[in-house]
Amino acid sequence: MTYLYANVVPPTEHPLSPSLRFLATTSKTLASSYDFVRTLSGVGDALVPAFADGFRVTITSGAMHGTIVNRGTLTDPDAFADIRLPLVSRARELGTLLVASRGDGNPGSTFDRQTFEELALRIAVAIDGAGSYAEQSPVETTLTYTLLPDRLPDHPRLRFDAAYLPGESDAIVGGDWYDAFELPDGRIACSIGDVAGHGLRAALIMGEVREALRDAARDPGSPAQVLERANAVLNARENAGMVTAAFAVIDPATATFTYALAGHPAPMLALADGSVQSLPGDGVPLGVAPRVDASNWTFTIPPGSLLVLYTDGLIEFGRDVIGGLAHLTAALGEEIAAPNRAAARSLVGRVFDTAKNTDDVAVLAISAAEHAEREFAFTFSAVPVAVPLVRRAYIRYLRALPLGEDDRFAVVTAAGEAIANAVEHAYVDGTGTVSVHTRYADGVVYASIEDHGFWRTTTACEERGRGFLLMRSLMTDVEIEHGSQGTTVRLRLLTGPVRGR
Repeated sequence: MTYLYANVVPPTEHPLSPSLRFLATTSKTLASSYDFVRTLSGVGDALVPAFADGFRVTITSGAMHGTIVNRGTLTDPDAFADIRLPLVSRARELGTLLVASRGDGNPGSTFDRQTFEELALRIAVAIDGAGSYAEQSPVETTLTYTLLPDRLPDHPRLRFDAAYLPGESDAIVGGDWYDAFELPDGRIACSIGDVAGHGLRAALIMGEVREALRDAARDPGSPAQVLERANAVLNARENAGMVTAAFAVIDPATATFTYALAGHPAPMLALADGSVQSLPGDGVPLGVAPRVDASNWTFTIPPGSLLVLYTDGLIEFGRDVIGGLAHLTAALGEEIAAPNRAAARSLVGRVFDTAKNTDDVAVLAISAAEHAEREFAFTFSAVPVAVPLVRRAYIRYLRALPLGEDDRFAVVTAAGEAIANAVEHAYVDGTGTVSVHTRYADGVVYASIEDHGFWRTTTACEERGRGFLLMRSLMTDVEIEHGSQGTTVRLRLLTGPVRGR
């Protein structure tokens, strides 16, 4: 039998080629966990830049959609990928593998197309296997996905997308959820939340709270009232535990978003100019006190912007909330710079591109369609954090008008004074809203800033501070109407083309 070994060459004489070693290592990496986001990140790190300039995996089937891993040159959405391969397993196409291969001509640092075809096959098998595992995992996994909505509202002005990602421990599922549904009056209600704990009990409580919020939303009332009703339902349950939640109502006709929080992370708004702002919030979690005591907060979602509701797993993966918020803020900035139709799924992919999710994550993203604004309309809660948001959105609107730089500065400055006065003075007790409306016609800018509060002093509005003097010096006309229903400041500016007529 010695002839069987006659042609065997010691491994040191003919070592495995770099491509075979890479594929062998990749197989071990992909088999190490059903968390394919994490394992594919490892594959990308091994491939780029050692053997390729760029690597991107996009999933188009199953619960996790969008770009999952992105490395090297392909982090630029306009970059060129010379290899595009489908991810196919069991005759089903699960997504796409894109590769920007090395162009330095060094045979030791490049792979041929056959290597990448084999890589695509192994990636597809790993993704398919993870999906099959999820289908066969414990009853709480199935229950969690069953309790999430199978469809989201569809509206020309607002696009909804959601993502749910179980924690790194595949067999332990928590009580995170998201929901969005249309109300009888045409508005859209949204909720998102997180039940303390994991397992079947958390999933069952999650289902009860989600349905309680849906039931409460059928009756007229503010988001804060809806949370109070859900809190009463949860408190009637024995050993209910703690639940953080956010509930919101959106008017798609105006893109106005009104929400309340029960100890939940505040929404984040990314504007089209790339700026990202965490919105205000308060309230205690459901199930821990007789009342939530949440405030109602209102903000318009401007064209081209992205509003995100999320559970704390998106920012607490490293047990560093401040660092997690910074990471999320950066990911939102990247997302608004290169928008993806599946915004929530894309955002989850960006956040966990270089990090592990240690807890369940739910994300609900609302994208406002980009369109030319004939008029500017922005309603917001009278809080200081709103002022820079309104200013940035306002400047973007004015830049699309045929205004000179001096006229644009005059409008922004005068309106900014009126907005700051309303935020500071209009609401002595509690927080109300301020509305800004602007239109342009025949060379004239018309702007109004309106609140519904009672100002802190009783002297005539016209004499308040230097802000009003500044408005008068900048505008052609300034009119201030003050009464029991609030204050309205009306501004009119004859711009360059008509000023000399």
